[in-house]
Amino acid sequence: MRPKCQMMNVSRSNNTERTRQKILDAALCQFAAHGYAGASTQAIIEASQVTKPVLYYHFGSKAGLFRAVVDRAENQLLELISRIKGDVENTPKRLVEICAAMFQFACDRPEVMSLAVDLLLQAKEQGPPHKHCFGKAQKRIAVIQDVMKQGQIENALRNQFDSRLLAVSFLGMIHLHIFFRLADPRRLLTRSTAEQAVSLFLGGAANGKLQPFPINTTQMKESTI
Repeated sequence: MRPKCQMMNVSRSNNTERTRQKILDAALCQFAAHGYAGASTQAIIEASQVTKPVLYYHFGSKAGLFRAVVDRAENQLLELISRIKGDVENTPKRLVEICAAMFQFACDRPEVMSLAVDLLLQAKEQGPPHKHCFGKAQKRIAVIQDVMKQGQIENALRNQFDSRLLAVSFLGMIHLHIFFRLADPRRLLTRSTAEQAVSLFLGGAANGKLQPFPINTTQMKESTI
């Protein structure tokens, strides 16, 4: 009897997880298309083919569902970046691989990247869901900041720049490329685009004849972003 009971418990657990993921998939489409305020809980219920009590059993509220969607989307991105960070050895290649992977992810999963970009735009808004967005956005920056710190240790990046500023600048560049891709799917985000973007990030656009602006490194270290 015990093995049969265990099999029933496993089957019930699998069904519960499938239901949960089905709700998250439907909610992702709603939140990506309409934002938190505009997303319809009823539309999510209909798309996932569950009842309202089932949705609230799993997530408690619309805000709880939004947080779960954000967590899943951000975890997918963080896992992607972290895997590259651990597998690729030198900093320039690591940055190219991260940029190319995020570009490809944006092409393959536009609804996830649309939500991820929106998180940064919504982070300044008030309320628990948006505070959660801000925390997740900070984690994304922190992971890239670790990459920049490693690049400074390897002497691939100059130590005069704050690692957080480098991370924000790098992610900002990627997010802007993705933003235009989401607005116009005809725009290409290829590996070549990633290589050129990273080359510009690392080398700058100046031809060598221009004198760089003087940099107050003390003020940069003290600033917060």
